[in-house]
Amino acid sequence: MRLIFFVIAFVSLTKYSVGQSTTTRESKPFIYSASSEWQKVTIHPTSPTQPTTGQSASSAPLRSATSRANRTNSAPATTPGFRPAFTGDFATNRNGWKAGIQGDYHYQIGMGRYSILKRNSSTRQAAFSYVPLPTDINLNVADQFTIKIDVLADSGRVPSGGILFGVRDSLNYNAFTLNGQGEVSIVRMVNGQTTSDYMSGDFFKPGIPVESNRNRLTIRRKGYSLHFYINDQEIRTSPYRFRMLPGNGIGMISSAYWTAFQKLSVTLGASGPEPLPSYTSSVTQPATTNTTPAPVADNTTASIATESVPKTEASKPASTGPVSFTESFTDNQNHWLVGRKNGYELEMSLGNYYIRKTSPATANPAHSYIRLPQAVDLNKAKTFTITVDMIVPPGVQPDGGLLVGVKDVTTFCQFRLMGANRVSIKSITNGSTFANYMPGNPVSPKVPVNRERNTLTIKKELNQLHFYINGQEVEDSPHVFRPFKGNGIGFIAASPTVKFQHLAVQTGTE
Repeated sequence: MRLIFFVIAFVSLTKYSVGQSTTTRESKPFIYSASSEWQKVTIHPTSPTQPTTGQSASSAPLRSATSRANRTNSAPATTPGFRPAFTGDFATNRNGWKAGIQGDYHYQIGMGRYSILKRNSSTRQAAFSYVPLPTDINLNVADQFTIKIDVLADSGRVPSGGILFGVRDSLNYNAFTLNGQGEVSIVRMVNGQTTSDYMSGDFFKPGIPVESNRNRLTIRRKGYSLHFYINDQEIRTSPYRFRMLPGNGIGMISSAYWTAFQKLSVTLGASGPEPLPSYTSSVTQPATTNTTPAPVADNTTASIATESVPKTEASKPASTGPVSFTESFTDNQNHWLVGRKNGYELEMSLGNYYIRKTSPATANPAHSYIRLPQAVDLNKAKTFTITVDMIVPPGVQPDGGLLVGVKDVTTFCQFRLMGANRVSIKSITNGSTFANYMPGNPVSPKVPVNRERNTLTIKKELNQLHFYINGQEVEDSPHVFRPFKGNGIGFIAASPTVKFQHLAVQTGTE
């Protein structure tokens, strides 16, 4: 009998010990350690509750530990606090950097360093190496990003070289570089050419200390601005307004005998976009306004947002009382066309709407428009006044103007300056004009036209349309008002670069 009691007690004690051991073992997370090339990953059970007593460790569900530190596009985009990042640790060449002897340079990767050695001292070509960023790190779409790299040189020398960003190819890119004299250059290359009014590429003194041997270059986008830093101090010409980048590549450039790069990183903002300036476009008619969300931009290139337009609730009839619409171009809630299309780049920045040619061979003008809110109906208004400021850089011929009554790109009315001595007032329906109504023949305005800034105005009064430049009515005005086919408003442009400001529409009942 004593033997039976002893056996029962021993079995019970053994069962309790095994269950307790299993519970203790499963309550601790596993830590996977590896070389510095890999990320240290802590793995937790997916269930918020502890496994029940007696559950085996192998049966508890675990999160995957297979993501590399530099391959962030494999991480789930829905992870709270997830910050897409790209790092060039230069321990290996898994990112596909240029390597070996290529042209006049020798490119070498290893030991956390990317070294570029000049083999031909008389070459005038710069070393150029870049790779595309992962699809979830799109510099044109992100409202915030930070790019960093350390640039190294021989002992006692200022490093000569820098970082490439927004790279499409060797003729289309942006760069932030140093030279051996401690000067900096910020350049934007489009089809192998720089622009005189934006990131010209000239070297200048940064206004802050530049070190020998090593300097850290940093680029930060904050909304509509690009900021440039050396060793965490902002250079004197920074910030620059952000323009759509030619591509989405990242890389290095150098023309020195020897330059090395370390600690490359590209990181998107941690908590989404910064607060944008207050939106000042408004309709003073009390009505609930809805806007169609802008489509997500393409992940591989500087993309065009498909035209979308402000809409008012269909259940509310349009009012015939006085209303107004103003556009300050401080943000893009009205969904203007932005990006690259048909040989042009369209951009909104700091209260301006820019239209620039990207291909000199482009013959057709650019068109961009939105539809006015239902409350601002130009056909129902007894009177209306539309004004906008149009500006071109010094030395550029003004060629652009207003579009009104827009239905689509084949049906609209235009008021367009064509140089300083001609103006075109045109009505187009399904791509055709009419000889007896606003045929659009370029004629002299017979009023002064400024070489750089002009205010264009269209007024409807007593069933006639009047056209003004800087407050003076042009020769080919007025015209009898015929109802528009649409209720859109926008711009036409053919200058190499032009910007629009302070668009306003005011309607009235008398």
